[in-house]
Amino acid sequence: MAFDPFLYVAFALGFVAGRLFPRHSPWVSRALVLTVVVLVGLLGASLSDVPLGPLALTIPVALGFALLILVLTAGVVLLIDRVRARSTPPSPGIAGKERFPLSLVLVAAVLVGFGIGRVVSFPTGSAIEGALYVLLALVAFDLPLRWAGLRSVWVPLTAAFVGALAAGALFVLLSGIEVPVSMATVLAFGWYTLAGPLVLARAGPVLGLLAFLTNFLRENLTMILSPVVGRRLRGEGLAALGGATSMDTTLYFVTRYGDREAGSLSLASGLTLTVVASLVVPFVLALPA
Repeated sequence: MAFDPFLYVAFALGFVAGRLFPRHSPWVSRALVLTVVVLVGLLGASLSDVPLGPLALTIPVALGFALLILVLTAGVVLLIDRVRARSTPPSPGIAGKERFPLSLVLVAAVLVGFGIGRVVSFPTGSAIEGALYVLLALVAFDLPLRWAGLRSVWVPLTAAFVGALAAGALFVLLSGIEVPVSMATVLAFGWYTLAGPLVLARAGPVLGLLAFLTNFLRENLTMILSPVVGRRLRGEGLAALGGATSMDTTLYFVTRYGDREAGSLSLASGLTLTVVASLVVPFVLALPA
């Protein structure tokens, strides 16, 4: 998503409300899950304007590219963990046993949202913004922020950068795509509304769609895979996978499936990568091929 200062207003309001009304009830977690499902469905609906032909041809490549980024980023996180020889495990996420695997629910939400978007036309952009405001307010309501957690913010930042650069370089070798386009795609860190239009202006609609879908799928795959890999990667790893989105759409997954107290780290990491992406992506695309 694009940088939106009102996201922080929603987060602040939720955080203050959580301090004023500390007695929480099950409706908070249920409302969180419902909001996430609605948000993912809206993201799926946002693809409805893309013609089916180009979409069908580009999705497999973008999916492979997104998975390459996530796998290499996760590998860097695991390597850092081994080097640090972490002795005390972080606090577990707040998730309990779920009646239905959330990963499957999110996949279904994307598909259902895409199908509805093909039939019914509605402003997905404003709807996604509204869902994000609600999501951040609910996350902040039950989120403990710890300044001490910022000491390890270098871990997701390092993993996100190294994983992205390695994936971009490998994709250049495998596909023959121009270096500026590949690097601009990976250095958007999941910010698909930035990568898509900028790459389109530089390299045309096909590569613009590839950049958009790669970052779109990175965001969605982070949500889908978090329940599976969260116990191993913890909050630092999930924040790295989410990239720029770890300050908004994937923040919930970092704290639920990674570390309950990783909210500060996730917000700082996502905000930093968002600022970096806004500066680096246009610069990279201006370089000669």
